[in-house]
Amino acid sequence: MTQSDLIVEYLEQFGVEYVFGVPGSPLGPLFDALVRSERRGGPRAVLARHEAGAAFMADGYARESGRLGVCCSTTGPGATNLITGVASAYAEQISLLVITSQTRISEFSFGCFQDSSRDGVDIMSMFAHCTRYNSMVTHPNQLEKKLTAALTAALGNPKGPAHLSIPIDIFAAEADGPASFQGLHALLTTPATPVDCSALDRLHAEVTTVLSRGGRIALLAGHNCIGAGEEITRFAELTSAELVTTPRGKSAINPYHPLSRGVFGCAGHASARQALADDRVELILAVGTNLGEWSTSKWDPILMNNKLVHIHSDRTVFTRTPMARLHVQGSINTVFAKLNERLKGSGQTICQPGDFDPEDLARATYIPAGIEVRNPECCRKATGSGLLKAPQVYRELIRRLPRETRFFIDNSNSVPWSIHYFFHSRPECYHLSIEFATMAWAVGAAIGGAFANRSAPSVCIAGDGCYLMSGQEITVAVERQLPVLFVVLNDQAYGLIRHGHRATGSEKVEYRIPSVDFAMMALATGAEAYTIREAKEFDNIDWQALALRQGPTLVNVLIDPEEPPPLAMA
Repeated sequence: MTQSDLIVEYLEQFGVEYVFGVPGSPLGPLFDALVRSERRGGPRAVLARHEAGAAFMADGYARESGRLGVCCSTTGPGATNLITGVASAYAEQISLLVITSQTRISEFSFGCFQDSSRDGVDIMSMFAHCTRYNSMVTHPNQLEKKLTAALTAALGNPKGPAHLSIPIDIFAAEADGPASFQGLHALLTTPATPVDCSALDRLHAEVTTVLSRGGRIALLAGHNCIGAGEEITRFAELTSAELVTTPRGKSAINPYHPLSRGVFGCAGHASARQALADDRVELILAVGTNLGEWSTSKWDPILMNNKLVHIHSDRTVFTRTPMARLHVQGSINTVFAKLNERLKGSGQTICQPGDFDPEDLARATYIPAGIEVRNPECCRKATGSGLLKAPQVYRELIRRLPRETRFFIDNSNSVPWSIHYFFHSRPECYHLSIEFATMAWAVGAAIGGAFANRSAPSVCIAGDGCYLMSGQEITVAVERQLPVLFVVLNDQAYGLIRHGHRATGSEKVEYRIPSVDFAMMALATGAEAYTIREAKEFDNIDWQALALRQGPTLVNVLIDPEEPPPLAMA
Protein backbone atom coordinates (compact mmCIF):
# COMPACT_ATOMS: atom_id res chain seq x y z
CA MET A 1 0.00 0.00 0.00
CA THR A 2 1.50 3.34 -1.05
CA GLN A 3 0.93 6.77 0.40
CA SER A 4 -1.18 7.48 -2.71
CA ASP A 5 -3.41 4.51 -1.82
CA LEU A 6 -3.78 5.97 1.67
CA ILE A 7 -4.97 9.30 0.20
CA VAL A 8 -7.54 7.48 -1.92
CA GLU A 9 -8.72 5.47 1.11
CA TYR A 10 -9.54 8.72 2.91
CA LEU A 11 -11.36 10.04 -0.15
CA GLU A 12 -13.43 6.86 -0.21
CA GLN A 13 -14.31 7.36 3.48
CA PHE A 14 -15.60 10.84 2.60
CA GLY A 15 -17.78 9.53 -0.22
CA VAL A 16 -15.71 11.19 -2.95
CA GLU A 17 -16.46 9.62 -6.33
CA TYR A 18 -14.18 11.60 -8.64
CA VAL A 19 -10.79 13.31 -8.63
CA PHE A 20 -10.59 15.96 -11.35
CA GLY A 21 -7.18 16.76 -12.78
CA VAL A 22 -4.65 16.90 -15.59
CA PRO A 23 -1.89 14.29 -15.32
CA GLY A 24 1.87 14.70 -15.29
CA SER A 25 4.77 12.40 -14.42
CA PRO A 26 5.07 13.54 -10.77
CA LEU A 27 1.37 12.64 -10.32
CA GLY A 28 1.87 9.13 -11.71
CA PRO A 29 1.66 7.25 -8.36
CA LEU A 30 -1.63 8.99 -7.48
CA PHE A 31 -3.17 8.08 -10.84
CA ASP A 32 -1.98 4.48 -10.34
CA ALA A 33 -3.81 4.45 -6.99
CA LEU A 34 -6.96 5.83 -8.61
CA VAL A 35 -6.91 3.07 -11.23
CA ARG A 36 -6.74 0.49 -8.43
CA SER A 37 -9.53 2.34 -6.63
CA GLU A 38 -11.79 2.37 -9.69
CA ARG A 39 -11.46 -1.42 -10.05
CA ARG A 40 -12.99 -1.85 -6.60
CA GLY A 41 -15.68 0.79 -7.14
CA GLY A 42 -13.93 3.63 -5.32
CA PRO A 43 -12.90 7.14 -6.39
CA ARG A 44 -11.71 7.44 -9.99
CA ALA A 45 -9.82 9.97 -12.05
CA VAL A 46 -11.46 12.36 -14.49
CA LEU A 47 -9.08 13.94 -16.98
CA ALA A 48 -9.86 17.61 -17.50
CA ARG A 49 -8.42 19.54 -20.42
CA HIS A 50 -7.01 22.37 -18.33
CA GLU A 51 -6.21 22.54 -14.63
CA ALA A 52 -8.49 25.51 -14.00
CA GLY A 53 -11.29 23.48 -15.58
CA ALA A 54 -10.49 20.65 -13.15
CA ALA A 55 -10.88 23.01 -10.19
CA PHE A 56 -14.16 24.36 -11.58
CA MET A 57 -15.44 20.78 -12.02
CA ALA A 58 -14.52 19.96 -8.42
CA ASP A 59 -16.35 23.14 -7.35
CA GLY A 60 -19.54 22.20 -9.24
CA TYR A 61 -19.33 18.62 -7.95
CA ALA A 62 -19.06 19.86 -4.35
CA ARG A 63 -22.05 22.20 -4.75
CA GLU A 64 -24.33 19.57 -6.26
CA SER A 65 -23.25 16.53 -4.23
CA GLY A 66 -22.72 18.20 -0.87
CA ARG A 67 -19.45 16.26 -0.66
CA LEU A 68 -15.83 17.30 -0.78
CA GLY A 69 -14.56 18.30 -4.22
CA VAL A 70 -11.09 17.06 -5.14
CA CYS A 71 -8.77 18.34 -7.87
CA CYS A 72 -5.13 17.72 -8.66
CA SER A 73 -2.34 18.88 -10.92
CA THR A 74 1.26 18.21 -11.70
CA THR A 75 4.01 20.49 -10.52
CA GLY A 76 5.04 23.79 -12.11
CA PRO A 77 2.58 25.22 -14.66
CA GLY A 78 0.01 22.58 -13.74
CA ALA A 79 -0.16 24.04 -10.25
CA THR A 80 -0.17 27.65 -11.41
CA ASN A 81 -2.98 26.87 -13.88
CA LEU A 82 -4.98 25.41 -10.99
CA ILE A 83 -4.74 28.51 -8.82
CA THR A 84 -7.50 30.53 -10.51
CA GLY A 85 -10.08 27.81 -9.84
CA VAL A 86 -8.83 27.38 -6.28
CA ALA A 87 -9.03 31.12 -5.64
CA SER A 88 -12.61 31.13 -6.92
CA ALA A 89 -13.56 28.30 -4.53
CA TYR A 90 -11.82 30.13 -1.68
CA ALA A 91 -13.88 33.26 -2.28
CA GLU A 92 -17.08 31.19 -2.48
CA GLN A 93 -16.25 29.00 0.55
CA ILE A 94 -16.43 25.72 -1.38
CA SER A 95 -14.84 22.67 0.28
CA LEU A 96 -12.03 21.39 -1.95
CA LEU A 97 -9.02 19.17 -1.37
CA VAL A 98 -6.34 20.45 -3.75
CA ILE A 99 -3.41 18.13 -4.43
CA THR A 100 -0.35 19.25 -6.36
CA SER A 101 2.84 17.30 -6.97
CA GLN A 102 6.46 18.23 -6.57
CA THR A 103 9.73 16.92 -7.98
CA ARG A 104 11.78 14.61 -5.79
CA ILE A 105 12.88 16.12 -2.49
CA SER A 106 16.51 15.22 -3.14
CA GLU A 107 16.43 17.34 -6.30
CA PHE A 108 15.10 20.56 -4.77
CA SER A 109 17.29 23.66 -5.39
CA PHE A 110 19.43 22.04 -8.12
CA GLY A 111 17.49 23.41 -11.09
CA CYS A 112 15.41 20.28 -11.63
CA PHE A 113 12.62 20.33 -14.23
CA GLN A 114 9.56 22.29 -13.04
CA ASP A 115 10.88 22.72 -9.50
CA SER A 116 8.01 24.33 -7.60
CA SER A 117 9.51 24.22 -4.12
CA ARG A 118 10.57 27.35 -2.32
CA ASP A 119 13.88 27.04 -4.19
CA GLY A 120 12.17 27.18 -7.58
CA VAL A 121 8.87 28.77 -8.66
CA ASP A 122 7.36 28.85 -5.19
CA ILE A 123 3.82 27.52 -5.53
CA MET A 124 3.45 27.19 -1.76
CA SER A 125 3.57 30.95 -1.35
CA MET A 126 1.11 31.34 -4.25
CA PHE A 127 -1.44 29.00 -2.66
CA ALA A 128 -1.00 30.49 0.81
CA HIS A 129 -3.42 33.33 0.12
CA CYS A 130 -6.27 31.34 -1.44
CA THR A 131 -6.54 28.28 0.79
CA ARG A 132 -7.73 27.46 4.31
CA TYR A 133 -4.77 25.11 4.77
CA ASN A 134 -1.53 24.97 2.77
CA SER A 135 1.34 22.59 3.42
CA MET A 136 4.08 20.60 1.69
CA VAL A 137 4.64 17.00 2.77
CA THR A 138 8.39 16.50 3.21
CA HIS A 139 8.45 13.06 4.86
CA PRO A 140 6.21 9.98 4.44
CA ASN A 141 5.34 10.03 8.14
CA GLN A 142 3.80 13.49 7.72
CA LEU A 143 1.34 12.61 4.99
CA GLU A 144 -1.56 11.15 6.97
CA LYS A 145 -1.45 13.84 9.64
CA LYS A 146 -1.29 16.64 7.08
CA LEU A 147 -4.02 15.02 4.98
CA THR A 148 -6.38 14.85 7.95
CA ALA A 149 -5.52 18.45 8.84
CA ALA A 150 -6.35 19.50 5.27
CA LEU A 151 -9.68 17.65 5.33
CA THR A 152 -10.55 19.24 8.66
CA ALA A 153 -9.81 22.72 7.34
CA ALA A 154 -11.67 22.22 4.05
CA LEU A 155 -14.85 21.19 5.88
CA GLY A 156 -14.49 23.67 8.74
CA ASN A 157 -16.06 27.07 9.32
CA PRO A 158 -15.56 28.83 7.02
CA LYS A 159 -15.22 26.14 4.40
CA GLY A 160 -12.79 26.40 1.54
CA PRO A 161 -9.91 24.78 -0.35
CA ALA A 162 -7.10 22.99 1.49
CA HIS A 163 -3.85 22.40 -0.40
CA LEU A 164 -1.25 19.66 -0.08
CA SER A 165 1.92 19.69 -2.18
CA ILE A 166 3.44 16.20 -2.35
CA PRO A 167 6.75 15.19 -3.96
CA ILE A 168 6.67 12.19 -6.29
CA ASP A 169 8.87 10.06 -4.01
CA ILE A 170 6.41 10.52 -1.14
CA PHE A 171 3.41 9.71 -3.37
CA ALA A 172 5.16 6.43 -4.19
CA ALA A 173 6.48 5.64 -0.69
CA GLU A 174 5.07 2.73 1.28
CA ALA A 175 2.43 3.54 3.89
CA ASP A 176 2.50 1.93 7.32
CA GLY A 177 -1.03 0.59 6.87
CA PRO A 178 -4.64 1.55 6.30
CA ALA A 179 -6.14 4.83 7.51
CA SER A 180 -5.58 5.43 11.22
CA PHE A 181 -8.64 7.65 11.64
CA GLN A 182 -11.61 5.67 10.38
CA GLY A 183 -14.11 7.95 12.07
CA LEU A 184 -12.82 11.24 10.64
CA HIS A 185 -15.67 11.69 8.17
CA ALA A 186 -18.31 11.27 10.88
CA LEU A 187 -16.37 13.61 13.14
CA LEU A 188 -16.13 16.39 10.56
CA THR A 189 -19.61 16.09 9.06
CA THR A 190 -21.70 15.82 12.23
CA PRO A 191 -23.93 18.91 12.08
CA ALA A 192 -22.80 21.60 14.48
CA THR A 193 -25.51 23.69 16.11
CA PRO A 194 -23.66 26.21 18.27
CA VAL A 195 -25.49 29.46 18.86
CA ASP A 196 -24.59 32.52 20.92
CA CYS A 197 -27.52 32.12 23.31
CA SER A 198 -27.08 35.55 24.87
CA ALA A 199 -27.21 37.24 21.46
CA LEU A 200 -30.21 35.09 20.52
CA ASP A 201 -32.04 36.25 23.67
CA ARG A 202 -31.35 39.86 22.72
CA LEU A 203 -32.49 39.27 19.15
CA HIS A 204 -35.76 37.73 20.35
CA ALA A 205 -36.30 40.71 22.64
CA GLU A 206 -35.63 43.15 19.78
CA VAL A 207 -38.04 41.31 17.47
CA THR A 208 -40.87 41.11 19.99
CA THR A 209 -40.45 44.76 20.99
CA VAL A 210 -40.64 45.94 17.38
CA LEU A 211 -43.70 43.80 16.66
CA SER A 212 -45.49 44.84 19.83
CA ARG A 213 -45.43 48.48 18.79
CA GLY A 214 -46.43 47.82 15.20
CA GLY A 215 -43.00 48.22 13.65
CA ARG A 216 -41.77 46.26 10.65
CA ILE A 217 -38.87 43.89 10.09
CA ALA A 218 -37.02 43.27 6.83
CA LEU A 219 -34.78 40.30 6.14
CA LEU A 220 -31.78 40.15 3.79
CA ALA A 221 -30.71 36.56 3.04
CA GLY A 222 -27.22 35.84 1.72
CA HIS A 223 -25.52 32.84 0.17
CA ASN A 224 -24.85 31.09 3.48
CA CYS A 225 -28.59 30.82 4.01
CA ILE A 226 -28.72 27.96 1.50
CA GLY A 227 -30.16 25.01 3.41
CA ALA A 228 -31.83 27.29 5.95
CA GLY A 229 -34.41 28.83 3.61
CA GLU A 230 -37.36 26.99 5.15
CA GLU A 231 -36.72 28.26 8.68
CA ILE A 232 -35.96 31.78 7.45
CA THR A 233 -39.16 31.84 5.40
CA ARG A 234 -41.12 30.59 8.40
CA PHE A 235 -39.74 33.48 10.45
CA ALA A 236 -40.89 35.88 7.74
CA GLU A 237 -44.37 34.35 7.84
CA LEU A 238 -44.51 34.67 11.64
CA THR A 239 -43.47 38.33 11.59
CA SER A 240 -44.64 39.63 8.17
CA ALA A 241 -40.99 40.40 7.42
CA GLU A 242 -40.42 41.07 3.74
CA LEU A 243 -37.82 38.77 2.21
CA VAL A 244 -34.94 40.28 0.26
CA THR A 245 -31.84 38.43 -0.94
CA THR A 246 -28.34 39.26 -2.04
CA PRO A 247 -27.38 38.21 -5.58
CA ARG A 248 -25.95 34.92 -4.29
CA GLY A 249 -28.77 34.58 -1.77
CA LYS A 250 -31.21 34.03 -4.65
CA SER A 251 -30.38 30.33 -4.21
CA ALA A 252 -31.88 30.31 -0.69
CA ILE A 253 -35.31 31.98 -0.99
CA ASN A 254 -38.19 31.13 -3.31
CA PRO A 255 -38.93 34.23 -5.42
CA TYR A 256 -42.59 33.20 -5.71
CA HIS A 257 -43.20 33.41 -1.96
CA PRO A 258 -45.76 36.18 -1.27
CA LEU A 259 -43.27 38.00 0.97
CA SER A 260 -40.37 37.87 -1.49
CA ARG A 261 -39.26 41.26 -2.85
CA GLY A 262 -36.27 40.24 -4.95
CA VAL A 263 -32.57 41.08 -4.91
CA PHE A 264 -30.78 43.93 -3.17
CA GLY A 265 -27.37 44.80 -4.56
CA CYS A 266 -25.80 44.57 -7.99
CA ALA A 267 -28.48 44.30 -10.72
CA GLY A 268 -31.12 44.21 -8.00
CA HIS A 269 -34.78 45.19 -7.88
CA ALA A 270 -36.47 48.43 -6.89
CA SER A 271 -38.93 46.41 -4.79
CA ALA A 272 -36.03 45.04 -2.71
CA ARG A 273 -34.63 48.46 -1.97
CA GLN A 274 -38.11 49.76 -1.14
CA ALA A 275 -38.55 46.94 1.37
CA LEU A 276 -35.39 48.01 3.22
CA ALA A 277 -36.07 51.74 2.88
CA ASP A 278 -39.62 51.60 4.30
CA ASP A 279 -39.81 54.10 7.18
CA ARG A 280 -41.78 51.56 9.22
CA VAL A 281 -38.84 49.12 9.18
CA GLU A 282 -37.10 49.17 12.56
CA LEU A 283 -34.96 46.05 12.19
CA ILE A 284 -33.05 44.70 9.20
CA LEU A 285 -31.78 41.17 9.71
CA ALA A 286 -28.80 40.57 7.41
CA VAL A 287 -28.39 36.81 7.47
CA GLY A 288 -25.60 34.67 6.03
CA THR A 289 -24.08 37.47 3.97
CA ASN A 290 -20.56 38.88 4.07
CA LEU A 291 -21.96 42.30 3.11
CA GLY A 292 -19.46 42.97 0.35
CA GLU A 293 -19.85 45.45 -2.49
CA TRP A 294 -22.24 43.39 -4.65
CA SER A 295 -24.57 42.44 -1.81
CA THR A 296 -24.86 45.95 -0.36
CA SER A 297 -25.16 48.00 -3.57
CA LYS A 298 -21.81 49.61 -2.76
CA TRP A 299 -22.52 49.78 0.98
CA ASP A 300 -25.81 51.64 0.63
CA PRO A 301 -26.66 53.44 3.92
CA ILE A 302 -30.25 52.22 3.52
CA LEU A 303 -28.82 48.89 4.68
CA MET A 304 -25.63 49.76 6.53
CA ASN A 305 -27.03 51.55 9.57
CA ASN A 306 -27.95 50.88 13.20
CA LYS A 307 -31.16 49.06 12.28
CA LEU A 308 -28.92 46.21 11.20
CA VAL A 309 -28.67 42.87 12.97
CA HIS A 310 -25.92 40.76 11.39
CA ILE A 311 -26.39 36.99 11.72
CA HIS A 312 -23.69 34.61 10.50
CA SER A 313 -21.91 31.40 11.43
CA ASP A 314 -18.49 32.99 10.77
CA ARG A 315 -17.55 35.65 13.31
CA THR A 316 -14.88 37.17 11.07
CA VAL A 317 -17.50 38.78 8.80
CA PHE A 318 -18.69 40.94 11.70
CA THR A 319 -15.68 43.20 11.08
CA ARG A 320 -17.73 44.72 8.23
CA THR A 321 -20.66 45.80 10.41
CA PRO A 322 -19.40 48.00 13.27
CA MET A 323 -22.60 50.05 12.91
CA ALA A 324 -24.85 47.05 13.61
CA ARG A 325 -27.23 46.97 16.54
CA LEU A 326 -26.40 43.34 17.22
CA HIS A 327 -24.15 40.49 16.04
CA VAL A 328 -25.49 36.95 16.33
CA GLN A 329 -23.08 34.10 15.68
CA GLY A 330 -24.32 30.59 15.11
CA SER A 331 -25.69 28.02 12.73
CA ILE A 332 -28.22 29.96 10.68
CA ASN A 333 -30.71 27.12 10.55
CA THR A 334 -30.49 26.68 14.33
CA VAL A 335 -30.80 30.41 15.05
CA PHE A 336 -34.06 30.64 13.13
CA ALA A 337 -35.42 27.32 14.33
CA LYS A 338 -34.98 28.48 17.95
CA LEU A 339 -36.34 31.94 17.18
CA ASN A 340 -39.40 30.48 15.47
CA GLU A 341 -40.13 28.23 18.43
CA ARG A 342 -40.15 31.25 20.73
CA LEU A 343 -42.28 33.33 18.40
CA LYS A 344 -44.88 30.58 17.97
CA GLY A 345 -45.36 30.44 21.72
CA SER A 346 -45.33 34.16 22.38
CA GLY A 347 -48.54 35.22 20.71
CA GLN A 348 -46.59 37.59 18.48
CA THR A 349 -47.58 35.97 15.19
CA ILE A 350 -48.66 38.74 12.84
CA CYS A 351 -49.03 37.05 9.48
CA GLN A 352 -49.54 33.57 8.11
CA PRO A 353 -49.68 33.69 4.30
CA GLY A 354 -50.77 30.07 4.33
CA ASP A 355 -49.91 27.38 1.88
CA PHE A 356 -48.94 28.39 -1.61
CA ASP A 357 -47.70 26.36 -4.53
CA PRO A 358 -44.63 28.00 -6.10
CA GLU A 359 -44.96 25.75 -9.13
CA ASP A 360 -48.50 26.99 -9.77
CA LEU A 361 -47.45 30.62 -9.30
CA ALA A 362 -44.51 30.15 -11.65
CA ARG A 363 -46.75 28.65 -14.30
CA ALA A 364 -49.25 31.49 -13.94
CA THR A 365 -46.73 34.29 -14.38
CA TYR A 366 -43.00 34.33 -14.98
CA ILE A 367 -42.28 37.53 -13.02
CA PRO A 368 -43.19 36.96 -9.33
CA ALA A 369 -45.98 39.19 -8.05
CA GLY A 370 -43.90 40.80 -5.28
CA ILE A 371 -40.87 41.68 -7.40
CA GLU A 372 -40.59 44.79 -9.53
CA VAL A 373 -38.34 44.44 -12.57
CA ARG A 374 -37.17 47.45 -14.53
CA ASN A 375 -38.33 46.34 -17.97
CA PRO A 376 -40.94 43.55 -17.94
CA GLU A 377 -40.97 43.54 -21.75
CA CYS A 378 -37.38 42.31 -21.68
CA CYS A 379 -38.52 38.87 -20.51
CA ARG A 380 -41.84 38.57 -22.30
CA LYS A 381 -42.50 35.32 -24.13
CA ALA A 382 -40.21 35.11 -27.13
CA THR A 383 -42.15 35.44 -30.38
CA GLY A 384 -41.59 36.51 -33.96
CA SER A 385 -38.28 37.39 -35.57
CA GLY A 386 -35.40 39.57 -34.50
CA LEU A 387 -32.56 39.12 -32.04
CA LEU A 388 -33.46 37.80 -28.61
CA LYS A 389 -32.85 39.44 -25.26
CA ALA A 390 -31.01 37.36 -22.65
CA PRO A 391 -33.99 37.31 -20.23
CA GLN A 392 -36.16 35.83 -22.98
CA VAL A 393 -33.65 33.00 -23.28
CA TYR A 394 -33.85 32.36 -19.52
CA ARG A 395 -37.63 32.29 -19.63
CA GLU A 396 -37.66 29.80 -22.50
CA LEU A 397 -35.13 27.50 -20.83
CA ILE A 398 -36.95 27.53 -17.49
CA ARG A 399 -40.32 26.86 -19.12
CA ARG A 400 -39.09 24.10 -21.45
CA LEU A 401 -36.66 22.13 -19.26
CA PRO A 402 -37.54 19.91 -16.25
CA ARG A 403 -38.02 21.69 -12.92
CA GLU A 404 -35.05 19.84 -11.41
CA THR A 405 -32.62 21.25 -14.00
CA ARG A 406 -29.63 23.01 -12.43
CA PHE A 407 -28.34 26.29 -13.84
CA PHE A 408 -24.73 27.49 -13.58
CA ILE A 409 -24.38 31.15 -14.60
CA ASP A 410 -20.99 32.23 -15.93
CA ASN A 411 -19.34 35.57 -15.24
CA SER A 412 -20.36 37.60 -18.25
CA ASN A 413 -23.49 39.50 -19.27
CA SER A 414 -25.22 36.37 -18.00
CA VAL A 415 -24.73 37.42 -14.36
CA PRO A 416 -26.55 40.79 -14.18
CA TRP A 417 -29.26 39.50 -16.54
CA SER A 418 -29.81 36.46 -14.33
CA ILE A 419 -29.74 38.37 -11.04
CA HIS A 420 -32.50 40.63 -12.28
CA TYR A 421 -34.56 38.40 -14.58
CA PHE A 422 -33.95 34.73 -13.68
CA PHE A 423 -36.88 33.36 -11.65
CA HIS A 424 -37.22 29.71 -10.72
CA SER A 425 -39.60 28.01 -8.30
CA ARG A 426 -36.71 25.86 -7.06
CA PRO A 427 -34.08 28.45 -6.10
CA GLU A 428 -31.54 25.82 -5.06
CA CYS A 429 -31.15 25.01 -8.77
CA TYR A 430 -29.46 28.38 -9.36
CA HIS A 431 -25.65 28.66 -8.99
CA LEU A 432 -23.47 31.76 -9.18
CA SER A 433 -19.76 32.29 -8.49
CA ILE A 434 -19.42 36.05 -8.29
CA GLU A 435 -17.20 36.69 -5.27
CA PHE A 436 -14.06 36.29 -7.41
CA ALA A 437 -16.08 36.42 -10.65
CA THR A 438 -13.94 33.99 -12.62
CA MET A 439 -14.79 33.78 -16.31
CA ALA A 440 -15.37 30.20 -17.59
CA TRP A 441 -16.25 28.95 -14.07
CA ALA A 442 -19.67 27.67 -15.18
CA VAL A 443 -18.24 25.67 -18.11
CA GLY A 444 -16.40 23.38 -15.71
CA ALA A 445 -18.84 23.66 -12.79
CA ALA A 446 -21.79 22.45 -14.89
CA ILE A 447 -19.77 19.38 -15.83
CA GLY A 448 -18.88 18.75 -12.20
CA GLY A 449 -22.55 19.18 -11.28
CA ALA A 450 -23.49 16.56 -13.87
CA PHE A 451 -20.99 14.11 -12.40
CA ALA A 452 -22.72 14.61 -9.05
CA ASN A 453 -26.25 14.24 -10.43
CA ARG A 454 -27.11 12.71 -13.79
CA SER A 455 -30.87 12.72 -13.19
CA ALA A 456 -31.46 16.06 -14.94
CA PRO A 457 -29.47 18.42 -17.13
CA SER A 458 -26.85 20.75 -15.76
CA VAL A 459 -27.09 23.96 -17.77
CA CYS A 460 -24.11 26.24 -18.28
CA ILE A 461 -25.18 29.72 -19.40
CA ALA A 462 -22.12 31.57 -20.67
CA GLY A 463 -21.27 34.48 -22.88
CA ASP A 464 -19.25 33.81 -26.00
CA GLY A 465 -16.13 35.29 -24.38
CA CYS A 466 -16.47 32.99 -21.35
CA TYR A 467 -17.03 29.93 -23.46
CA LEU A 468 -13.96 30.60 -25.60
CA MET A 469 -11.82 30.59 -22.45
CA SER A 470 -12.68 27.00 -21.53
CA GLY A 471 -14.98 25.51 -24.15
CA GLN A 472 -12.65 22.55 -24.70
CA GLU A 473 -14.01 21.04 -21.47
CA ILE A 474 -17.12 20.02 -23.44
CA THR A 475 -15.00 17.07 -24.58
CA VAL A 476 -15.07 15.74 -20.99
CA ALA A 477 -18.88 15.74 -21.14
CA VAL A 478 -18.73 13.98 -24.52
CA GLU A 479 -16.31 11.36 -23.23
CA ARG A 480 -18.37 10.68 -20.08
CA GLN A 481 -21.77 11.10 -21.77
CA LEU A 482 -22.95 13.68 -19.26
CA PRO A 483 -26.31 15.50 -19.52
CA VAL A 484 -24.89 19.02 -19.81
CA LEU A 485 -26.49 21.79 -21.84
CA PHE A 486 -24.13 24.61 -22.82
CA VAL A 487 -26.09 27.74 -23.75
CA VAL A 488 -23.83 30.37 -25.34
CA LEU A 489 -25.32 33.87 -25.27
CA ASN A 490 -23.54 35.12 -28.35
CA ASP A 491 -23.26 38.89 -28.77
CA GLN A 492 -19.88 38.68 -30.54
CA ALA A 493 -18.15 40.72 -27.84
CA TYR A 494 -16.95 40.83 -24.29
CA GLY A 495 -20.38 42.30 -23.72
CA LEU A 496 -20.33 42.98 -19.99
CA ILE A 497 -17.02 44.83 -20.28
CA ARG A 498 -18.23 46.73 -23.33
CA HIS A 499 -21.42 47.97 -21.69
CA GLY A 500 -19.56 48.83 -18.49
CA HIS A 501 -16.94 50.79 -20.42
CA ARG A 502 -19.59 52.63 -22.38
CA ALA A 503 -21.00 53.86 -19.07
CA THR A 504 -17.67 54.93 -17.56
CA GLY A 505 -14.91 55.04 -20.19
CA SER A 506 -13.55 58.11 -21.92
CA GLU A 507 -12.51 56.43 -25.18
CA LYS A 508 -14.32 54.20 -27.65
CA VAL A 509 -12.55 50.91 -26.96
CA GLU A 510 -13.39 47.92 -29.16
CA TYR A 511 -14.37 44.75 -27.31
CA ARG A 512 -15.70 42.75 -30.25
CA ILE A 513 -15.02 39.05 -30.77
CA PRO A 514 -14.95 37.72 -34.34
CA SER A 515 -18.01 35.72 -35.31
CA VAL A 516 -17.65 32.11 -34.13
CA ASP A 517 -19.92 29.21 -35.03
CA PHE A 518 -20.09 27.59 -31.62
CA ALA A 519 -22.49 24.93 -32.88
CA MET A 520 -19.92 23.76 -35.42
CA MET A 521 -17.25 23.71 -32.72
CA ALA A 522 -19.47 21.51 -30.54
CA LEU A 523 -20.35 19.17 -33.39
CA ALA A 524 -16.65 18.70 -34.07
CA THR A 525 -16.21 17.34 -30.51
CA GLY A 526 -19.06 14.84 -30.87
CA ALA A 527 -21.67 16.88 -29.01
CA GLU A 528 -25.13 17.70 -30.32
CA ALA A 529 -25.62 21.35 -31.28
CA TYR A 530 -28.16 23.92 -32.43
CA THR A 531 -28.18 27.60 -33.32
CA ILE A 532 -31.07 29.90 -32.39
CA ARG A 533 -31.29 33.22 -34.21
CA GLU A 534 -34.91 34.12 -33.42
CA ALA A 535 -37.69 33.07 -31.11
CA LYS A 536 -39.48 30.60 -33.35
CA GLU A 537 -36.36 28.43 -33.51
CA PHE A 538 -36.85 27.38 -29.89
CA ASP A 539 -39.64 25.19 -31.27
CA ASN A 540 -37.18 23.38 -33.55
CA ILE A 541 -35.61 21.62 -30.55
CA ASP A 542 -37.18 18.67 -28.75
CA TRP A 543 -36.39 19.93 -25.26
CA GLN A 544 -37.81 16.90 -23.47
CA ALA A 545 -35.60 14.58 -25.51
CA LEU A 546 -32.65 16.88 -24.92
CA ALA A 547 -33.27 16.75 -21.14
CA LEU A 548 -33.14 12.95 -21.23
CA ARG A 549 -30.07 12.76 -23.44
CA GLN A 550 -26.99 11.22 -21.84
CA GLY A 551 -24.46 13.45 -23.52
CA PRO A 552 -23.83 17.18 -23.96
CA THR A 553 -25.66 19.62 -26.18
CA LEU A 554 -24.64 23.15 -27.11
CA VAL A 555 -27.15 25.82 -28.08
CA ASN A 556 -25.64 28.89 -29.73
CA VAL A 557 -28.11 31.76 -29.16
CA LEU A 558 -27.56 35.03 -30.97
CA ILE A 559 -28.66 37.84 -28.65
CA ASP A 560 -29.03 41.58 -29.12
CA PRO A 561 -25.56 43.07 -28.52
CA GLU A 562 -26.94 46.57 -27.96
CA GLU A 563 -29.27 45.70 -25.08
CA PRO A 564 -27.42 46.89 -21.94
CA PRO A 565 -27.54 44.56 -18.92
CA PRO A 566 -28.97 45.90 -15.63
CA LEU A 567 -25.62 46.60 -13.98
CA ALA A 568 -26.84 48.92 -11.22
CA MET A 569 -29.73 48.45 -8.83
CA ALA A 570 -33.08 49.52 -10.25
